[in-house]
Amino acid sequence: MIHLAVAVPRSASAATDVTVNWNDVKQPIDGFGVSQAGWSGAIYDLQEPARSQVMDLLFKPDTGIGISILRGEIFPTFNPAPGQYDFGARPDQVWVMQQAKARGVDKIIASTWSPPAWMKTNNQTTHGGYLKSENYGDYAALLAKFIKEYKSQFNIDLYGVSVANEPNSMTFLEWDSSEWNSTNFQVFLKDYLKQAMIDQGVQNAKVIVGESSWWSEDLVKDSLNDPASAARIDIVAGHNYPVPVVNAEMPTQPFATAEAKGKKVWMTEVSKVDSYDPGIGSGLKFARQINDFMTKANTNAWMYWTGAIPGNNDEGLINVDKSTSTFQLTKRYYAFGNFSKFIKPGYARIGATANPVSGVYISAYKDQATGKFTIVAVNDSDASAELNFAPSGFTAGKLTPYTTNSELSLAQGPNVPLTGGKFQAIVPAKSIVTYVGQNGSPADPAEQTLTDDLNDWSKTYAHTAGLSLDSTNSIYFGGDTSRAKRTTGTAESIIYHVPNVTNFKATLYHFSVWDGVAFYASPDNVNWTKIVHVSTPGVYTGSQWYRKFYSPQALLPVGTNYLKIELSGTDTYEKQIAKVVLNYKT
Repeated sequence: MIHLAVAVPRSASAATDVTVNWNDVKQPIDGFGVSQAGWSGAIYDLQEPARSQVMDLLFKPDTGIGISILRGEIFPTFNPAPGQYDFGARPDQVWVMQQAKARGVDKIIASTWSPPAWMKTNNQTTHGGYLKSENYGDYAALLAKFIKEYKSQFNIDLYGVSVANEPNSMTFLEWDSSEWNSTNFQVFLKDYLKQAMIDQGVQNAKVIVGESSWWSEDLVKDSLNDPASAARIDIVAGHNYPVPVVNAEMPTQPFATAEAKGKKVWMTEVSKVDSYDPGIGSGLKFARQINDFMTKANTNAWMYWTGAIPGNNDEGLINVDKSTSTFQLTKRYYAFGNFSKFIKPGYARIGATANPVSGVYISAYKDQATGKFTIVAVNDSDASAELNFAPSGFTAGKLTPYTTNSELSLAQGPNVPLTGGKFQAIVPAKSIVTYVGQNGSPADPAEQTLTDDLNDWSKTYAHTAGLSLDSTNSIYFGGDTSRAKRTTGTAESIIYHVPNVTNFKATLYHFSVWDGVAFYASPDNVNWTKIVHVSTPGVYTGSQWYRKFYSPQALLPVGTNYLKIELSGTDTYEKQIAKVVLNYKT
């Protein structure tokens, strides 16, 4: 039977509601970022076209993941001796910042790992050491001049500067570092930095304070509680590395003092050191972290350590090989993009059911000005999740999903229509799915559908000889009296032929055998492309039978005119096809 209908709806059985509340407005979003502090050469030293390709992949909003914050470094070499300045000492950083700006990045910040050695108590840039009290003014002048000179010399507008990177540094560290206590910050901010920035005419730049190596605002509390120093704090930041010795991360919770004083809160650095996992395991780990920092800590921005870094490690989103000017995109890159590409500066987080089922985590965001909205679902469990997204205070005709998992990388899927006031979606296991929509948008135009209840073979184009129709034991199949099953343990298939197939939904029953189901698309019945699919968790229907619904995770290839369903494995009757619905365009 062929008739007009809307896109294939999902099954509502066993689904869990997720309420998304347009009017429950949480924190504003400043952006998602990466650092190239000290690692700008990882991109700058690549030969063209590789270096421009890496910049595009990181920062372009259309062909890349649209990262909106770039973090650089204020190097000790910028002020090698009293009264001497050389802000052109790192051309690699200048190039990366300029190229990021050209790709639309409007928040470029820089952190200080260490003031120049001549300003410090240990007379070196490494192994900790404090800023000498007699050099507070010199260091304040360096920060202010850096902002001014990067604009005048290189046309780089610094959104903000951070006084100290990881001021709780351990003195054994071999890289540049410096130590600060809460009193150091309090005095420096109110007595030195505030006036220095006024003197250089850069007082509108943001000042970032904190950036402890673990998630804590303790070193900034005294400054926040002192109105004079708090006046020169715009953003309180922290990192999310484990606390040494105990090797555990601090709880992901709000910076209560910073929030109470009306300051923005950013998580400005995290990665996994001493490991290499370019796969979805690492992608899910950090997708979970982003979700938690958005929903539990209420952060306004979240940043990974580097966008690109040499070698095989987990410290960047992209691993580069400078000797060959090649690079590898990790699943961590795509998982980060599930947030950065679709949640833009100026969005605000809105209320959503945070943990609807075990292992599934939800956050939602909106742009009040345009009506665009984004929902991110992180499924870290081993089972797919049926979710009914229920809009509250808004409506839309459809959601467009983008999926990252072991098989797909930000792959667009078929639109999810609004059905009965809800968006019925299936989130695959071990996946991050971003759903985007527009408040007030219409539904997609109606498409034609082919519905085959498999009462006979009349609606199929072809089927292999090892298939037969089974009408027995309908009590176990919801009363269905005809299903396709195999009669031998060989691969058998059904082919459907309609023009321009856009979507499908297949109902199968399994006798406790879950593998051996595949779908293929073809333009000509000769060249076939395997379809990455998702299925619902099995719903028990009697004896050892379970019902599952299958659908594609990604858009079918344009020009799909044939759809093949293949059953394989050593079993025979244990997998049965009960119903197939195809969407297509004539």
